[in-house]
Amino acid sequence: MNNGLLDLFIVILAGVIHAMLQLGISALLILYHASLGKDIKKKTKELTLNFILGFSLFTGLAVSSICFFILVIFGGVMPAAGVVILVMALAVMAFFVWFVYYRRKSKGTELWIPRSFARFVSARAKKTDDNVESFSLGMLIACAEVPFAAMLMITAGNSIVNMPQGLQIISVLVYVIFAAAPMWLCQVAIHYGDTVVDIQKWRVRNKEFFKVMSGVGFITLAIFMLAFKVFGSL
Repeated sequence: MNNGLLDLFIVILAGVIHAMLQLGISALLILYHASLGKDIKKKTKELTLNFILGFSLFTGLAVSSICFFILVIFGGVMPAAGVVILVMALAVMAFFVWFVYYRRKSKGTELWIPRSFARFVSARAKKTDDNVESFSLGMLIACAEVPFAAMLMITAGNSIVNMPQGLQIISVLVYVIFAAAPMWLCQVAIHYGDTVVDIQKWRVRNKEFFKVMSGVGFITLAIFMLAFKVFGSL
């Protein structure tokens, strides 16, 4: 496989898996539900748009920072030992998603994050009525996803630094677009008549599918990294 296409595929796959972590869409739906009850529809659209932009900006900055550190520390080429550790971490994350990330006793889409933080996010989303605050909340949610998405960002960053310089910024944008895709799709669905309740019911019905597929995604990414970045470089 062409190295450029392989690196792009890894970036896209990492972005898709990031999207399935669902913390961002959960907070966005809370914001939508709270805002629709107290604001006009136009104001709600502005708040949710700023939330998505804040999420996207932080995610893009995080991936860009990882690229910078890979360039500074490893000279742009992560050693095979580092890639092996990354592969092992991706495999561990797959099992974490399958057995821990979604709370097993919950009938909804409750995620395995500290309850105090979940309550804080819910409270802030319900009280947000300013574009700047909404933008900041989006950045906060993206930051909160970092412990779960860090391996994905490092994997994407390792591929991005191997691309031609002109494609690196584009590749960061591609990752961000895929990571934030569920939120943009949520915007479109609500614009065309779906409600927050409809979307949440759909998420609940498909929770097991997303759980399985996100774990499979982590495993697939680990296999690709092992095959092409470890054995392929020998």
